[in-house]
Amino acid sequence: MSKLFFLYLIIPVLMLVLFFLSKDLTLPERVEDTGISRAFLKISLYIYQKLKARPFSFSREKIRTYLITIEHKKDLEDLETEYFIRKISIVLLMATAGSFLSLMLCLSIGTKGQITEKGSLERSDFGGKEYAVDLVASDDVGNELGQYHLSVENRVYTDDEANSLFELASEELETVVLKGNESFDRVTTDLDLVESIEGFPFEIRWKLDNYEVLHFDGRLIEEKIPEEGLVVELVANYSYKDLHWQQVFYANILPKVLNPAERAYVEIEKMLQSADEQSQETGEIVLPKTYEDRQIIWNQKIKDNSILLLLLTLIGGAASYVLKDKELKKTMEERQQELLSDYPQFVSKLVLYMGAGMTVRNVFSKLAASYVKKRESGAQKRYLYEEILRVNRELMTGASESETYERFGARCMAKQYTRLSTLLSQNIRKGNSELLSLLSEESKKAFEERMEKVRKTGEEAGTKLLMPMIIMLVIVMIMIMIPAYMAF
Repeated sequence: MSKLFFLYLIIPVLMLVLFFLSKDLTLPERVEDTGISRAFLKISLYIYQKLKARPFSFSREKIRTYLITIEHKKDLEDLETEYFIRKISIVLLMATAGSFLSLMLCLSIGTKGQITEKGSLERSDFGGKEYAVDLVASDDVGNELGQYHLSVENRVYTDDEANSLFELASEELETVVLKGNESFDRVTTDLDLVESIEGFPFEIRWKLDNYEVLHFDGRLIEEKIPEEGLVVELVANYSYKDLHWQQVFYANILPKVLNPAERAYVEIEKMLQSADEQSQETGEIVLPKTYEDRQIIWNQKIKDNSILLLLLTLIGGAASYVLKDKELKKTMEERQQELLSDYPQFVSKLVLYMGAGMTVRNVFSKLAASYVKKRESGAQKRYLYEEILRVNRELMTGASESETYERFGARCMAKQYTRLSTLLSQNIRKGNSELLSLLSEESKKAFEERMEKVRKTGEEAGTKLLMPMIIMLVIVMIMIMIPAYMAF
């Protein structure tokens, strides 16, 4: 038994132990999976609880921040638990499946080597399996002398053995060539003029005395076969090494006698071809409705690609674990881009409303109310105004105004918002008569940063277009050069 056999058992046994340890655990309420998936989720929950006690890694801290920023939910613990146990369960499922598949492959390969007890490698007869072996030479003490790779080909027959095999092959060939025909006295269906016979080392070449009624591969040319039939001489030339043999057959080729089903197929096919020819100038092909007083009901054969769909879904499931974190990160990047894009307009509104005499608190309240109305009328969600709405709710519940602005800047996770939240917080705590002028400068600076970013994005777009332009240039050059080359 292979040493790897026990290695492949480690993961399944470990999963079984973890299953008994985790069977009494309770999954988060949002997890509604059943069956084997639920069992793996419980095992994942058990592993997660053991790992949770360890200090947070940087990536986990980042994912935790992503989840709370995007979801805006209070039950962060349940949200984080569900996210991580689903990720862990994918790894466990794939590891378990891989162990079982590896175990089956290991058992299928077997433990018996190719070296016999006599210290030899057996060659297969002709048609058998050729194989390659990796050999390790060692002395009687156990010191390795070298490693070698040897290809073991099939055995080569002697002349006497080849002559004996020809006698057997000549009997076998007659049966093979006849295919579905009873004898060479009455050949009504295609013959099989093979170039080799399974289990024999001969190459066979055919020579016919009439190619008008019979193809070189044995297919009948039915429309050329006369009613009275025709005898065709078939000569099979055998060769092996420098040896040659010949075998002659005489086939009486007769027109094929169709059974009722075959005759129906042929005649309906002719009716379809006739219907197609007669409707060349019309907008539709009228399918035949009857055959020998029997009604014909036509149905279209639809190609079923459901197995392809299954394969695609399996591949997609395997890739989901890798893409899940990337999808979360992409959502965060889109959120940051949107927040930075809306920042200049937001600061401009602050300057406008505060210049009209409104307080910072009232400005947030007005922006929140305006955003709610737009959402009710079908406007799209904007991350900045979702945060403004959250600030307004915190202020309405009696939260500290300065701390609320600081949390607002921290959630937006951008230096522009941090700078703005610091100005607003300091204005509440210490008072600042120059807040309006500072916000005006911040607004100008925000618009300048936005213009710089737009300029940079344009330059990056130009760089990305360089490769398609090179490809188009190559295509144009090929289109010009090929006709010029062919003209010579």
